[in-house]
Amino acid sequence: MSDIDSRLRRWARGLEMVALLMVFLLPLLTAWLWWHVESWREWHLSLPAAFQIAGVAPEQLSPSQRLMGFMSNMPALAAGCLVFFTLARICHWYRQGELFSARVAQAYRRFALGMLAWALGEVLAGTLLVLALTLDKPEGQRLLSIGIGGDVMAMVLVGLAIHLLGQVMEAGRRLQEEHALIL
Repeated sequence: MSDIDSRLRRWARGLEMVALLMVFLLPLLTAWLWWHVESWREWHLSLPAAFQIAGVAPEQLSPSQRLMGFMSNMPALAAGCLVFFTLARICHWYRQGELFSARVAQAYRRFALGMLAWALGEVLAGTLLVLALTLDKPEGQRLLSIGIGGDVMAMVLVGLAIHLLGQVMEAGRRLQEEHALIL
């Protein structure tokens, strides 16, 4: 085994472990953060724009609003977990020596679609959070807000770039198969 193969397998193993850890930690950490939302500022975490839009301070949130805040993150969390799980699978196949197979190329496209879904989930989360934070306000003071920030645009761009990578890998794999038939 060459140094490159050894290094690639080592990196793939490390990234696979981190990705699998994130599949489990992402929902748990999000739930824990929503339970302790009043501490975000002292932990130097920025509050979602929804708090400012709704005119609500984290300390004012009821347990049901905290739960709704967490639930508003569910679509984005599901997509994020799919992205991390797919990344773990790609790394697993790399460790097995499978670099340019059809399923690796397909996994890259699935990863890309997961990134796009995660970006959409983030937009939906912000919208649902504003609605949840203003739900107990009198009629006429409830808000619905849709916002797309730079982080969402970056996720879309990365998702599209990875989708292109998956397409290139699939084309390369087909060329490699054709070349093997000629020889």
